Amino acid sequence: MTEKFICMMTRTLALLFVIAILQLGAQSNSPLSKHAAASGHAAEWQRYTVDDEDFSVFLPVMPAMATSSMYIDRTRTRRERIIAAYENGVVYSVVTYEKKSLSLQDLIRQTTTNYDAASPGTAVTVEGVAGQSFRFENEDLIRATEVLETSRHLYIFSAMGSKLGDPVNGIPKFFSSISFDKTRKGTQVIDGPGEQPALDSQTDQADPSIFSGRDVTRKVRVATKPEPHYTEEARRHQITGTIVLRAVFSSSGAVTNIRAMSTLPDGLTEMATEAARKIRFIPASKDGRFVSMWMELLYNFNLY
Repeated sequence: MTEKFICMMTRTLALLFVIAILQLGAQSNSPLSKHAAASGHAAEWQRYTVDDEDFSVFLPVMPAMATSSMYIDRTRTRRERIIAAYENGVVYSVVTYEKKSLSLQDLIRQTTTNYDAASPGTAVTVEGVAGQSFRFENEDLIRATEVLETSRHLYIFSAMGSKLGDPVNGIPKFFSSISFDKTRKGTQVIDGPGEQPALDSQTDQADPSIFSGRDVTRKVRVATKPEPHYTEEARRHQITGTIVLRAVFSSSGAVTNIRAMSTLPDGLTEMATEAARKIRFIPASKDGRFVSMWMELLYNFNLY
């Protein structure tokens, strides 16, 4: 057998494994093949890519993206990105890392800590790019992750969905669309809040349809929460402290009605607000449906 054929078989078996797990909680028993995922529902999505990255992938909407530089030592930093989109109870995300002083095994260990010990990783290959996949499922949540390594980057592709939404269809079509084709065709994503569903900045504090954490069955599950940038002006003035924001994490998946309860000068409050809009989450639930919930967000600014 050729190497290409072996890679295709490995990828197909991994995908079938994903589908088998997801169908445990599904009402429909019809299998979802890779072709169906890519040409059926995924046709309604768009393919996205990022400049100077190695991948492209289908997502339901323009994702939020946050790029940051992580400190390694006095002479080196490592670029990291968080890319995430939400649809129908599922958050789809890609976290990218430059390989400087970071290995595939480092990320696999990091991922393993977030999964049930009884769910070991499975080897997976995507178009010649190798890594491991991890799966977790309980009575109301499905989470799937693939950790992959190219010659330049490390990637964590992840999908986390509530069974009140549509994880059974959404998760396989997300993973089946991952591509490392060198042409990287697709809509370019840039840093920003992306597309948020049904964004409503006029929600009133007294709206009875917005619940507190103690009044819901299951609280909001935050899937991605990028950190805000430190402005150069704040750095020059050595501004430190904590910003507290209050926001509605809506049933539609939008972060809205953001209000600053405490502020900092030199653009830091604006940076915190911008970061809050990039959060992607699974909404709270009550009585078998998604509901909106108030949450407080704390952003700490420190000089190192």
